[in-house]
Amino acid sequence: MATQASNQELQEQLDNLRKDFAEVTKTLREMTSAYAKESQDRVKVAAGQAQDQVKESFGKVQSEVESHPYSSMAVAFGVGLVLGKILDR
Repeated sequence: MATQASNQELQEQLDNLRKDFAEVTKTLREMTSAYAKESQDRVKVAAGQAQDQVKESFGKVQSEVESHPYSSMAVAFGVGLVLGKILDR
């Protein structure tokens, strides 16, 4: 009879342990999901900022090329020549 009571107590403890483990798993899943969402939001913000900077830089380069077309062609030619020599090796 004492063994049966011990088995019953052990079974109850195992059931409680399963419930606790399920709660811990649920909490970890929620925390992971929240962290992933937060990271995703940060990446979106950083990507938006980078895109804005690229657009701004492109606009500046475009206005410089329009202001000084011959100088821009000479620079582009020089850069192309250097890259051609480097990549030819």
